[in-house]
Amino acid sequence: MHAVSAPAGKSHDPVRITPYLIIATVVAALGGFLLGYDNLVISGTLDYLAKYFHLEALGTGFAASIAQLGGLVGALCGGWIADRLGLKKSLYACAISFVVSSAGIFWAPNIELYTFWRLVCGLGSGAATIIAPMYVAEIAPAGVRGRLVTIFQLGLVFGIFSALLINSFIHGMGSEEWNVQVGWRWMFLVGALPGTLFFLAVLGAVESPRWLMKSGREAEAGAILNKLDGPVRGAEIAGEIREALAGEEGRFSELFRPPFLRPLIIGVLLAAFSQTSGINVVLVYLPEIFKASGLSATDAFSQSVVVSLVNIVFSFVALWLIDRAGRRTLIQLGTAIQFLALATIGVMYLGSVTGVVLALAIMAVMAGHAVGNGVACWVIISEIFPTKLRGRAMSVALSGMWVASYLSLLVFPLMRKHLGDAGTFWCFAAFALLNFLYARFQVPETKGYTLEEIEAMWQRDGREEKQPG
Repeated sequence: MHAVSAPAGKSHDPVRITPYLIIATVVAALGGFLLGYDNLVISGTLDYLAKYFHLEALGTGFAASIAQLGGLVGALCGGWIADRLGLKKSLYACAISFVVSSAGIFWAPNIELYTFWRLVCGLGSGAATIIAPMYVAEIAPAGVRGRLVTIFQLGLVFGIFSALLINSFIHGMGSEEWNVQVGWRWMFLVGALPGTLFFLAVLGAVESPRWLMKSGREAEAGAILNKLDGPVRGAEIAGEIREALAGEEGRFSELFRPPFLRPLIIGVLLAAFSQTSGINVVLVYLPEIFKASGLSATDAFSQSVVVSLVNIVFSFVALWLIDRAGRRTLIQLGTAIQFLALATIGVMYLGSVTGVVLALAIMAVMAGHAVGNGVACWVIISEIFPTKLRGRAMSVALSGMWVASYLSLLVFPLMRKHLGDAGTFWCFAAFALLNFLYARFQVPETKGYTLEEIEAMWQRDGREEKQPG
């Protein structure tokens, strides 16, 4: 393997903090929050809705996973929709899906309608993983793009934390019977509130100037660039976008040949690697992992909340570092931490070491993910693709994340059965090591460069590959 060259350095004007940039940041935060909340709320509802709908094991598993399947479809379609309708209209569609699905589940009288509305929620979640980071990446100036895309991940971890707290609060509002009949419905319905706020934030947002340029609406794009970057820098960026678009055909087949095949492979593998180290498994099965280590149910829930707080704290660390240390550096740091922590957990299980020491090791896994893949992966995928193809390319790349997430959840019980707890976590450690090596030797550093400069890097590398010798 060989390292990919990064673009030559270039200085940019100081970042202008405008109302439109602030609104874009709010859109990213709320999009991430909804993704985190709607994916983890199921952990507190599953037992109650299974009793309400009289589900057996297979039906309960289906009820838990249907949103993941919807997310895969949403991720595959989200970029295609964004490329054609525009990012703002696509964000409206995501917001509406969050609101109506929350209300639909609240009123669902049977498992069929629950499944339908949960699928709608998954479709919106999957599309949001593409559209929200892409929107911020296309709006934000190069100097703060990493930090603003990171806001999406911060929103996600706050959504996870909020789901844990809200589920706990609603659990305590009534008896077991009340929770079976009504309580789990309120857990879903709460998601309609941030969904409504998300819709209102999109109302005040501007359309992506890069999407407007590729749609032939240059005057509108120029006006927005002037608002975002000022007249001088806005005109420079408009010229860079125009030049980049002139070199793109805009056909989907471009992604599967040089020079854009390499960023596509990087995007797919980074998205998949972000899940193969078991992060989603750790989140979803966290109470079970802690209970298996000997903790009571109450202590297991408390430790889960603490782990979620660790996720938040280190996501802020990543926010501070992403435009300083760089994307590739953070992935290497985070996956190295995950590798060491996961390997240590395997040793602990082999030696029957549990309790607080195990909890600390799991917190290290979470910290490594938050610093590395939890943030940097989203940022890189949102910025390495050409403008005309960014939406569809991100759909292909992030579908790798949804597939890896679904498969890891599916095979985790089988891994524990056949490999044992120690062997299972050593497998996750091996994937974390592979992730580290891939980032070290194949992923370029992209901090501080405009999207057009990053595209020019791929064009330059493609021309060099065609030369003999």
